[in-house]
Amino acid sequence: MSSLASSSKRPTLPPLRTLNLLPPSYAQRQGDSVYDSYDRPCPTLNVPHHTRRVSTSTSSSTSRTPSPTPSDAGSLSSATSSSSSSSSSSKLTLVPCASFEDAEAVVLIPPPGTEGTRGLLLMGPALARLRCPQRPLAKGTRVHPYRIARRRASA
Repeated sequence: MSSLASSSKRPTLPPLRTLNLLPPSYAQRQGDSVYDSYDRPCPTLNVPHHTRRVSTSTSSSTSRTPSPTPSDAGSLSSATSSSSSSSSSSKLTLVPCASFEDAEAVVLIPPPGTEGTRGLLLMGPALARLRCPQRPLAKGTRVHPYRIARRRASA
């Protein structure tokens, strides 16, 4: 029984500073008691604090260039595009497809009752991650597969 009592004693470990775990440069920066920081509060970081400056102006002029209207954007892209005229006059549209494997895009609708229940349009790498078999979908999630097709713009 005495062997049981002696084996249940906790071993005494050597002081951490004798193990030389940290490089000497770190120990010099922190002082002598690098490892004895249990009783000390955490050091405060010397990060400059910038106050947020809020400026309100009643000026009617705007400093930003307004976004182009859809008709301006179409004329800009056709004027600056080096591609053929057929690709600049076509638009993209989503066409429903039968299988998830053939889809180029999907609309993912989360299960009802979850936060952010709006649908997501996933394409490219996001769609590839969704197709990963190790990524199961939550019960009640709806997936609508689509192909991306070009549609001639009405002139």
